[in-house]
Amino acid sequence: MIEIRRLEAGDMPWLERIHAVVYNQRREFPKEPEVKEGEPRGHPPRWSWGAFERGKLLSCMTEIDFLMRFDGGAAKMSGVGGVGTLPEARKGGLVRRMFERMLPEAYEGGAVFSSLIPFSHDYYRMFGYETCCALCNVGIPARDFFAHKTGGEFEQVFPGGDTSALQEIHSAYIAGLNHGICRDYWPEGRSWKWFAGSDPYSTGVFLYIWRDDGGTPRSYIKYKGREDGDGGHEMSVVELAFRDREGLLGALGIVGGLSAQYRSLKWAMPTFIDPLDLSGNSWGITQSVEPKYMTRVVNVRAALEAMRRPEGEGEYVVEVEDGNLAANCGRFLVEFAPGGSRVSATRRDPDLRCDIRAFSQLATGYRSLGNALLSRRSGLELLGNGEALARAFTLRPQHVTESF
Repeated sequence: MIEIRRLEAGDMPWLERIHAVVYNQRREFPKEPEVKEGEPRGHPPRWSWGAFERGKLLSCMTEIDFLMRFDGGAAKMSGVGGVGTLPEARKGGLVRRMFERMLPEAYEGGAVFSSLIPFSHDYYRMFGYETCCALCNVGIPARDFFAHKTGGEFEQVFPGGDTSALQEIHSAYIAGLNHGICRDYWPEGRSWKWFAGSDPYSTGVFLYIWRDDGGTPRSYIKYKGREDGDGGHEMSVVELAFRDREGLLGALGIVGGLSAQYRSLKWAMPTFIDPLDLSGNSWGITQSVEPKYMTRVVNVRAALEAMRRPEGEGEYVVEVEDGNLAANCGRFLVEFAPGGSRVSATRRDPDLRCDIRAFSQLATGYRSLGNALLSRRSGLELLGNGEALARAFTLRPQHVTESF
């Protein structure tokens, strides 16, 4: 008999062994598993799920508790990662059974969204996830930044140093970004201790704050040097966060000074920035869009309540079908006006009918209604009231600032 449950401290060594198999890792494990209280970033065992048969862990996944930015506010999000099944137990539906337990508990626990990085987009569509955030992988010759003069100064951050300026910049950066992860959500500064915890001399990972001429911290850049496969090196951006245009250009000012050391800048940048704005020589830029993250709305009503409202007043009815969460199925009336808004269940005819995948793209602002109606996939039907719906479901900037 298969048992699905959250993991305990004694299960964690077996989870690590599954990860070693599934993700082609090579590690030395002691004969007697060493029981540890969670992971270095503070993940407690209860954040992981497992499928057991006769006490043996066969399949697992981790559900990390996050708070993400959404339309100017914040919403609880379950970040799913570390999904894996031992080879001898595959094709048995174990991952499906874990999602069948995890999603209702996430709903009851107050999660509004859940996100993951898929190995197969079609596979995770079975559980209601859809592409909702992309990155633009950009390569720019470092010499293109040589004449880039911005003033200000850079301050290197070392492990154990003050991270308050980093947090200040990051909070300003994600304020208007859907999917931006609030790093102050975890207690005791654990996220920032991990983020700024790399020794640059042993890891080659460097972290700098850029301050403007008045000394105000406006951006930071974290990067690592890598071999470029052609006998040279590239400057690979791990993360770049900024308050505004001045901060963005200020952080990139470090690239030109390192052009003798690195041939190119490589950056998995958010799609709301146009990489052609960063260099005067557009022919030297390479770029490719990577549909990296998938998201599903866990609580449709809560997502509608938290969504930004259009200007003026109006109303619409959306009907949602969710094959994994019955609580999301139904028709929802959204009424909005300058003085407030409300969401309620209704029996009125729908203006928009969609499945949870299409709704997740619309609600997060990954696609506008007009763009979504061009999709080759079924699951979205416009029945009327298009003007109000087009005003509600608009394109908004996205950036998942965490990996999980």
